Amino acid sequence: MQTSATNASTVRLASVLLEIVRSSSPDAIPADLVQLCARHQSLATEVFAKVSALLAKSALQLKETDALAVPTSAIPWRHGAAAEIQTGLPYDDNLAEEVLYLTFLKIFFWSESPCAISTDLLQALLVLLGARCEALALASRDCLSAAFHCLQTGKATLDMTHGLESDVFDEVSIPVGDLIWSRIKDLLSTPATLGYSPLAFHTWFRWFALSGAMGPSRSLLKQHEYWTFLQLGLHEGFSEQRKFCLHILRASIRLAMDGTEDLHPYISGATQPGFESDFTRYCTLFETIILGRYLNQVEECMPDLQNLAWKSKVHPTWIITLLRASLRPGVQDGIRKLIGNRLLRGLIPMPDSASGIYLDLLSSFLPWASQGFLFTGSLHRNKQHIRCGHGESLSSFICKLLQNCPQDEARQSFARVILSYIDEKGQYFFQHALPYCLQGILDGFGRSDAPRTRLAIEDIPLLIQVATRSGLPEVARDFSTAASSLLLEDAAAGQPELLGSAPGYNLLSQRWADVRSEKGIRHEPTTNVEGGSQSDLSLKSFVQTVRDTQYQCLRGEGLMDACLHVRRVLARQDRLEPQDLHFSLEAIWDEMETQEYPRPALMLLPEIFYHPRCLRAASEDTQELLARALPDFQTFTEGRIYVLPPLIKALRKAYFEVPEMVEYLPLEDFIVRFANRPPTAKLEFLMEAAVAEKLAIIVPHRTYSSYYGPGESQGYAAMFDLLNRIPSTDHEFARRIFDKVFKPWVTQKMPIPMVSKWKATTQVQTMLLLSPTCLSAAPRDEVANSLREFTKVLSIEPLPRYRFLWEWIIVRIYVRDPSQRQELLEVLASDDHTNPKHHASVMKMAVMVARLPDSDEEFTHRLMTLLIPLSASPKIVIRHEAQWSFPPLWDHAEANGWTKITGNPAFSALNNHIRSLDKYSEPPPQRTLEWLDPIKDNHLALLFGGRYLDFDPAEARLVSTEDFKAVWAEDAPDVSYPPPQMPLGEDRAETKASSTIKQSNDEFSAVRTEDAAVIPLQTKGMAWQEALLASPAASSARQSIPLILVGSLIDNAYNLGGLSRAAEIFGCESLYMRTLDTLKHKDFTSVAVSSQSHIPIRSVPPAELPEFLRAMKVAGYKVVGVEQTDRSLVLGAPGSDLPAKCVLVMGSEREGIPGTVLAECDICVEVRQVGVTRSLNVQTAAAIVLYEYQRQHYGK
Repeated sequence: MQTSATNASTVRLASVLLEIVRSSSPDAIPADLVQLCARHQSLATEVFAKVSALLAKSALQLKETDALAVPTSAIPWRHGAAAEIQTGLPYDDNLAEEVLYLTFLKIFFWSESPCAISTDLLQALLVLLGARCEALALASRDCLSAAFHCLQTGKATLDMTHGLESDVFDEVSIPVGDLIWSRIKDLLSTPATLGYSPLAFHTWFRWFALSGAMGPSRSLLKQHEYWTFLQLGLHEGFSEQRKFCLHILRASIRLAMDGTEDLHPYISGATQPGFESDFTRYCTLFETIILGRYLNQVEECMPDLQNLAWKSKVHPTWIITLLRASLRPGVQDGIRKLIGNRLLRGLIPMPDSASGIYLDLLSSFLPWASQGFLFTGSLHRNKQHIRCGHGESLSSFICKLLQNCPQDEARQSFARVILSYIDEKGQYFFQHALPYCLQGILDGFGRSDAPRTRLAIEDIPLLIQVATRSGLPEVARDFSTAASSLLLEDAAAGQPELLGSAPGYNLLSQRWADVRSEKGIRHEPTTNVEGGSQSDLSLKSFVQTVRDTQYQCLRGEGLMDACLHVRRVLARQDRLEPQDLHFSLEAIWDEMETQEYPRPALMLLPEIFYHPRCLRAASEDTQELLARALPDFQTFTEGRIYVLPPLIKALRKAYFEVPEMVEYLPLEDFIVRFANRPPTAKLEFLMEAAVAEKLAIIVPHRTYSSYYGPGESQGYAAMFDLLNRIPSTDHEFARRIFDKVFKPWVTQKMPIPMVSKWKATTQVQTMLLLSPTCLSAAPRDEVANSLREFTKVLSIEPLPRYRFLWEWIIVRIYVRDPSQRQELLEVLASDDHTNPKHHASVMKMAVMVARLPDSDEEFTHRLMTLLIPLSASPKIVIRHEAQWSFPPLWDHAEANGWTKITGNPAFSALNNHIRSLDKYSEPPPQRTLEWLDPIKDNHLALLFGGRYLDFDPAEARLVSTEDFKAVWAEDAPDVSYPPPQMPLGEDRAETKASSTIKQSNDEFSAVRTEDAAVIPLQTKGMAWQEALLASPAASSARQSIPLILVGSLIDNAYNLGGLSRAAEIFGCESLYMRTLDTLKHKDFTSVAVSSQSHIPIRSVPPAELPEFLRAMKVAGYKVVGVEQTDRSLVLGAPGSDLPAKCVLVMGSEREGIPGTVLAECDICVEVRQVGVTRSLNVQTAAAIVLYEYQRQHYGK
């Protein structure tokens, strides 16, 4: 009787307890309830029974109402159980009660009180993992994790008898471990977008703590999906999931090594020596590359990774999993580029078959390898040849990948993956990556010892679709047409009907015929625009045809025919009717605008508009049209570089033959704009040029020039040749150009930055070419004034390249006017050394002048005398320049037999000393150039190809001597152009520019007295004063907040000192670290600044940290991890409030928070980031989180 009453009382008490749980919130379930159950086993048993039944029925109800997103494959549902569920009542979608029950059970399990877990409860928890309600699924996961921990420690036992009495589940007929694994597979088999993978891997991670029939068995390791799921978790997901997977991998490896047989090919060799160490290295590399992601550390890992891929027992699939993870879009570009380039250069062995994992690697590799910036950023130019380094590497990689496979089927599979990816990306696939991919396939299908591999028949439509895609640039389209056509011809050899019926093949076939034909690159008239016989070449007949057809003859291809016709007229007729000429040019120009300036006609138009005969016959209206068109043409050159050569060549010819054209054409402004901002080829044109060289190998007549004419370098050559040939009779024209270019240089304000955006090397090169003509007729005082202005610009210019050119300009004046040379010695004799780099330039120019043929011994002697004290100058720039200047002067004196110099013992001793120095025999890079000879080196080859262009920041050569020769070769033999001011010269070892060291002249400026009152006064926190003024009782009770800071994962004493300082300042309850020995470390004390004396500091080793966190949870704290995970809350965002009582866990400097600790975290938080550095120092991160906690809870 008493027993019945006791049982009834227990039942009522259990009901009351659950009612209290239901009325609580998940964050505030009374800890006393847990302690009550822990002290009374019968009450705990009754509560567990009630909760198990409720959760089991909830699981069934979720299943029957389609509220389970993840179906259950192995859960044994009791037959007919669904019929007992009450119908007609809507199911509560909130599921708040179930979440509360699960939270209560979780807290009970954390308390590690003895209990029995029924199979009903276990199955219900497994089912609820797949609930559509996220809160329910997460609560079930946390409860299951706590239950696994209790089962692991032996505090809980699994009661198999309850399953026989269940109303929902049948008896479990398979081992519990297999049941758990089945549910994990269910979760991992759902689409990743549903988000159940993190739950699955978290449960899998916790499950490995169990042993016996409940834990993983060796038989599971034989299942292929066990390893594919694990590799999937490593490949995808955030750092938290990957940490779980690495832990699972390590545990699985240990489990596999317990036996004597290999369980699966992915872990073959588990019984051999070195197997575990290889996988340990693999896990370390994975953590460093994928989780750490610091570029310098990743770079150091490359040799180990390559060694692991070639010479270890780690199966290639694991290496590929790591590589795929490193190539994902979320990884920093620097790391992706490092890994991708290593792959291109043979980081891993090439596969000999098209297995799924290698196809997956190719699918992950192509998105990185086809990025446009990799192609455009690896363009290399060698004179007229342009090469895309990344494109060539990608093509070679694909070729080797295919050729390494002995079977045609494997090659076809790889080719299919590449073509499918290109087709899938469509317009988002980088246009110029297509030719290199097709080149790789074309070369990869070739074999020296066997017939070529043919494209699979079923892939023919795919290749045609890829090759005929729209939006490709012209050269890339033609190359794709050529390469695809060759592949298709091989594929359909002997079966031409396969191609005829393929969609899009007719278009591809027509394009291939056009590419092979040479007619397409010679613009021949398709219509007779003049309306008469071909012999009737006149503008009058052309005008009449245009009027008769009401301009219809200019439409479409007629525009190009009209341009060809007018060009022929200009070439053959000396006398032109001005009215007909104006009508013809205006009609063509208007139609050009209508057709948006098609390339073939636009390249031909400058030759027509600025033909000498056209300029001579131009009326005022025509002159106005030509003047208005010139700025438009120049704008075209800045966007369509192929317009530059024909335009500049036409203007050059026009100026030399009709010099009066400058009176109405804005040629001055044209040249100034060119010098200030020379047009350069856009990246798409450079890519086109690179592809054109590859196309010419297949179709020899399809070169870059066949599409876009000569390279832009010939346009530069024509412009500089024009400037170099302006006759002295036209010096005013040259002077106007010079002054416009020179004005910004002479009016610039101090301080001058090392690199100014408005400056260009072409500006100084232009002034150097124009200066002889400008000063040829100038009076002496004007030359002296110009010399002073040039010297002023030189004295303030910081960039060595510009200084070299200004020295060249100035010394050429000294060559022409010897009377000005004494000024050099006067500057060197002065005591003003405040501008060392200018003093060094003066020394260099003086040496150049002293070595001129007309310089005498007296000038050189005076110069060398001045160099002796300068060689001991306290200014390092002056001292070095003086020492470097002495030996060439001595050699010059010896060559001329100047005994006054060579017989001077002081000169001889200094010369011998300088030559004995190590720096003289092995000069630094900036001293490897030869001295500039103002006469012998005054040529175009040095001006546009000299090594001074390599001064940092290096600049590309715009033009070569071959370009000048090509321009001159087009000049008619019967015309005579003005002679050049500067000869062409020959390419050789160029001169050297001096190296100047930028001296800092910055000084601190004093603050004005009247402003001192408004300057903020620096202060520090005053809490220490309050402590001194407080009573003894109050001072002994330190004010603190219910926040515990945990730094046990950190081993850097410097960072721990910063944590101590932050924890004390923000009033943390206590600070935990791995050992108290750190308190004595000098790095700790240097940063902590005695903060450790004002805050409790305790030790918790990293191995004991999970247990410590569970104990704190039982005490009512929430564990908050500062880590970037897929579920991290961003501080400051809505819903990111930190718990009032929390344990804040900081991750280690390198690996962050490990999976074993992450599993104990209730929430994770991260700091919002805008930059690309990716992570903060641990001290900084802790201070930000502590401040945010203070703001949330005490800010008001």
